[in-house]
Formats: sequence, C-alpha cells, structure tokens
Amino acid sequence: MNDSQKWETQINSILRELAERLQISELISKHLQGIEELILVPHLLLHQIPFAALPTGEYQEYLGDKFLTRYSPSCQILEFCQQRDNVGTFNEISLHYGTVEDAEDNLPCARFEGKQLAKMYNIPLENRLIGSSQATSKNYRQLAKKVQVLHSCHHAQSRLDNPLESQLKLADGSITLGQLMTPSWRLPQLVEVFLSCCETNLGTPSLTDDILTLSTGFLCAGAKSVVSTLWSVNDLPTALFSIFYYQQRQEGINRPEALQKAQIQLREFTKLDINKIFKEVEAREKALIVNRKKYPSDSIAVPIQMRYNIISRIVGARQCRAPTGVLR
Repeated sequence: MNDSQKWETQINSILRELAERLQISELISKHLQGIEELILVPHLLLHQIPFAALPTGEYQEYLGDKFLTRYSPSCQILEFCQQRDNVGTFNEISLHYGTVEDAEDNLPCARFEGKQLAKMYNIPLENRLIGSSQATSKNYRQLAKKVQVLHSCHHAQSRLDNPLESQLKLADGSITLGQLMTPSWRLPQLVEVFLSCCETNLGTPSLTDDILTLSTGFLCAGAKSVVSTLWSVNDLPTALFSIFYYQQRQEGINRPEALQKAQIQLREFTKLDINKIFKEVEAREKALIVNRKKYPSDSIAVPIQMRYNIISRIVGARQCRAPTGVLR
C-alpha cells in the first residue's frame, strides 16, 4: 500500500515467488488431478492475493487457466450461501437487470459499459441510474430491491483501517458496508451482483480470519453470487472485461466459466495496446472532463463518442475472436 509502483512493477516476480512458497505445482500434481473447479477460502492476508494469477509452473499457465475458480470470504459464509435457494431454479431469460453507471460523472467508459449491457439485455431506462442526476443512494437502494441482476460501474473504496466504512461512492454520498450489513438491507431476490468498481473484495482479515468487504456485504444481504474486484481497476479495461463476461453469459456459459473466458480475452491485450488507446483519446478526454456539465447526463457528447467508437471496435473484434473452448 505504501509503494504501489514497486508492487505493480514487481508483480510477476512476487506472484511467482508466492506460488513457489505455496507449492502450487506440487499441490496440483499430488492433489488436484481430475479437478475442474476450485472454491478458495484464503487464510488471513492471502485474501489479498489473486490466486487465479498464480503461475502453475507450466509454460505461461496460470491457476485461473487450469481451474474454474470461485472465492468465499469464510467457510461460514460458504455454508450460508449453499443453504439458500438453488440459483439454478431461476430462469435466466426472465431476470430483470439494473445498472448504476458513472455516479460522479467522471468515468466515460462506465457509461459505455452500461449502454452495452442495456442493449444486450433490453434494460429499460427506469432500471438504469446514469450519472450524478440519477445515481443517488436512495435510487440505488430502490433499484437493488426490484431487480435480480445488479451491475454497478462507478467508484468504490475499501477502508482497510475501518472495514465497515468501505463504500460504494454515489452522486449524493455513499453506501457503506456497515449499512449493507444491517437488517434493513435484505435483498434475497438478487441472483447476481457485479461490482465493476475498485477494491470491492479487498479487506484485512482479523485474527479469526473473518473478512469484511463490500462483496461480503452483498452476500450477507442475500445476493446469490457477487462478481467483485480485488484491487483498484482502470476505467477502460474494466468496461471491456465486463462486456466480455456478459457476452459469455448470453451464450449460456455459467459464471465461473464466463469469468475465466473474459480474463483470458482481456489478457490478450498488452499494456502497450491499452496505452495506445489512451493516447488516442487523451486530448479529448481532458476536454470531456472540462466540458462535461454542458451536456445532459444521458447524452453522448462528441468527446465521449470518440472513446465509444474505439471501445466498440475493440469489443466487436474480440467478440469475433472469442475462443469457443470451455474455460473469468
């Protein structure tokens, strides 16, 4: 946390060393042969590690390539989730979707993300909270109670010093983990929550190994499953990842497999690819931030249209190139 640049530049060697210390290769060869899916319940600070990104010892293979992976905050929450209604009893086609997009008017790709989802699932405008004029705490809560799939693409923050103050940042304030954990937040109808925000599954576990994150909060509130982020995420890659995931879901792919496929698709991009995209839109992006208030919240201004067009080309190309084999 105190030197994010060092962590970022050394991430490959750090994860490689961690895989060696955890003896990942030996665990696979001795205990995981024939296993297709893992449910991981990390211990203490291992909650902060992306296990899917650990190398297996095979050439350019990661744990997330070899196994479908899901995470549980604790064995108690895993049991709690498994005792609820079977997700398979829900008709995916008839589910009602809702989106909360760019609550603070500074994430143009989040708006594109929401727009694409609305097209894919025919989400009506009344189920889309777009920008600071609509994405308020009250509207968020009302939307969460009437839909079965909730997609949040806006800012969030984990408070490692005070986990209950971790928050989903909205136009008029925030919704904290402490609020989500109260009896007033009960959302048993939620089949899936996709938290396309920063640090929604990042926390510091106590000595009892209990971990409190925004993801945990939605599970405890009644959501059947939560797709969440571990660290800070960037606007553009996050939008791409979310769209790739929902494309897979529309093909009938289950959640762990759809996540795995989306991870692999996004991984095909290099940092150079992403930087090139940003350079193309940097000047317009600055103009957008300066002039954002000149446009209605649901309009597509000229500066943002350029970025939309670029992402559309990427999504279209990736959709054509999407692997057909089973595999974020």
